[in-house]
Amino acid sequence: MIGAGKRHDGRVPASDRSAIDDDGDGDDGETGAGGRSAPRVWEDVPLSDGTTVLVRSVEPCDAGELAAGYQLLSERSAYQRFFTILPRLSPQQLRFFTQVDHRDHEALGAVAPETGQGVGIARFIRSDTDPASAELAIVVADDWQRRGVGFQLLRTLLRRAREENVTTISAEVLTDNSALLGLLRHFGPVDIEVSGTTTTATLRLPSNPDIEP
Repeated sequence: MIGAGKRHDGRVPASDRSAIDDDGDGDDGETGAGGRSAPRVWEDVPLSDGTTVLVRSVEPCDAGELAAGYQLLSERSAYQRFFTILPRLSPQQLRFFTQVDHRDHEALGAVAPETGQGVGIARFIRSDTDPASAELAIVVADDWQRRGVGFQLLRTLLRRAREENVTTISAEVLTDNSALLGLLRHFGPVDIEVSGTTTTATLRLPSNPDIEP
């Protein structure tokens, strides 16, 4: 399972802070800096087993699907994403995770075309202090793991990050979570900083992340 999220000691990374503290309605994600229309992703991608999923931009209307998808995660998968077991995603978290501006906060979902079911989601959130850096989070539904969903989500997300002038991306993961580390290494050398049960992995983004799996 691939995941990144809150630390064990209860401190909240910048990428999740608004999901807990924000009680407002959030941004509708329709425009970016300077009033420019925010870009959207919509593309079919092949998986390693020959099936195809649709990778597309996450929109506010996806909140219900995201809530339902979280309930289907195994405890292990949920824990690897959030470093805790949540009974459900709160309304504040759902707003934060789906009402994104697609520039400083980009979120992409993988959808099974035949059913319309979401099978994975990945996001980057730009650093408040370093606009060229962002934090990564990614999760894939248990039944769709080890089929290439995570790779295709990350490949597309890294391309979007480069388009938004992000050059370094990092993820905080459980130290025993080798899946994300292996996934990141598909795209270049990864710097590792281990702190007990958690590890921070940092990737300098390649100029062209559209590599083959």
